[in-house]
Amino acid sequence: MLKRKAIFFISLWRISDIALHAASFVAAYMIRFDILGEDVTEPRALSDLIYNLFVLLLLWVVFSNALGVYQSKRLSGFSADWLPIFYSQTAVVISYTSIGFVLKALDLSRIMLAIYSFIAIVIIGFIHQFVRIYLNYARVKGYNQRHILIVGAGKIGRELALRLSDHLEYGLKIIGFIDDKKLPGKIRETQYEVIGNTRQLQEILLAYDIDRVMITLPLTSHRKVAKVADICDYVGVEVNIVPDLFGFIKPNTKVFDIDGLPVIGIRKTPVDSILYIYFKRLFDILFSIIVLAVLSPAIFIFALLIKLTSSGPVIFKQNRIGSGGRDFIFYKFRTMAMSDEKQSDTIWTTENDSRCTKIGTFLRKTSLDELPQFWNVLKGDMSVVGPRPERPHFAKKFKSEVPKYMVRHQVKTGITGWAQVNGFRGDTSIEKRLEYDLYYIENWSFKFDLKIIWLTVWKGLINKNAY
Repeated sequence: MLKRKAIFFISLWRISDIALHAASFVAAYMIRFDILGEDVTEPRALSDLIYNLFVLLLLWVVFSNALGVYQSKRLSGFSADWLPIFYSQTAVVISYTSIGFVLKALDLSRIMLAIYSFIAIVIIGFIHQFVRIYLNYARVKGYNQRHILIVGAGKIGRELALRLSDHLEYGLKIIGFIDDKKLPGKIRETQYEVIGNTRQLQEILLAYDIDRVMITLPLTSHRKVAKVADICDYVGVEVNIVPDLFGFIKPNTKVFDIDGLPVIGIRKTPVDSILYIYFKRLFDILFSIIVLAVLSPAIFIFALLIKLTSSGPVIFKQNRIGSGGRDFIFYKFRTMAMSDEKQSDTIWTTENDSRCTKIGTFLRKTSLDELPQFWNVLKGDMSVVGPRPERPHFAKKFKSEVPKYMVRHQVKTGITGWAQVNGFRGDTSIEKRLEYDLYYIENWSFKFDLKIIWLTVWKGLINKNAY
């Protein structure tokens, strides 16, 4: 019953958000043409812009689903409401702009688009936040509860019970434990009791109206785990397994299958994800085209200044290590005087490096020397976001000195990355940089990429370690 109500509620929520988007669009139109319209000689009729709204709504439906706006957030923090909305609307704006740029068919002004997006994010975000607060309050008071049964009263089961007890806002009401090695009665350290054993599981599931079973049995009990899962499937109850593998796998590890045989990955990587392969690649192409088109005047000026102030080519080319450990030709604006190729490949750039030209120092400080790498992205050598590519000399050195260093090459390297926006660039700790790179790989999502891009613009362009 609770699941059926949830499906109805989410459907109603989607319709409500679409209506709020339409209202935000109308409000943006009124602000643009009625309040800020003194510079508009002939205000356009709202009816002339409606087709833009249909495109925006269609894009919202696509991205809000892809980025998890309506996924259950019962076990998530408050940011889980705002971030998917912000990332979805950002993706809507980028896609709308890209479609308009390519097809020359959409004509919503940038001011109105910005106002509409701001209103939509704020209104929808606050409403989602209000609903979250209300649901959390209701769950603490005992409403909107899901009944939980924990199979296994050992160390892991007790720890799970304690953690769930500390978060009443999850709305997960523990009915009790079942365990074949403990007699019925209260379990030490918890307020819950053993209410039976696995032989009584089916009767307990029906008697207590259990919504979810969480199995916390040790690895040696794999046959019993299978039996419990079969009974839950027969009754139609959701099953979760809390694995006794904490020393080997991460909480967000991946599970896949080989011809029906389930396999658990030791480290989660996104490279097998369709979202990563196709959607990220499409985003890379569109984003790079927009950046190169918008910044083309600046790119021309930088190229001219480099050519006029020092001898040598405008573009600096160098071998770097990309995904799969393969070499590729890496592009940057030349920021240094011409030198021996072996020297540039094996020596770190230092602060106030005498090799830098005047325009080169500015470009490096502002990270604008990286702009030609958007051509690397278009070619498919790199992504907009990912671990920074390293020179072969240093990659070989770090491979032998830093454990797990080569894991970072399981994904495409990027123009910017999680390590860079956290200050680890240039001559900084390789270990810390690797730590951030691995975190990015294991937690990749499209909204994580958007966050990194935003942080790059917000605080990453000018950095104390950029020299």
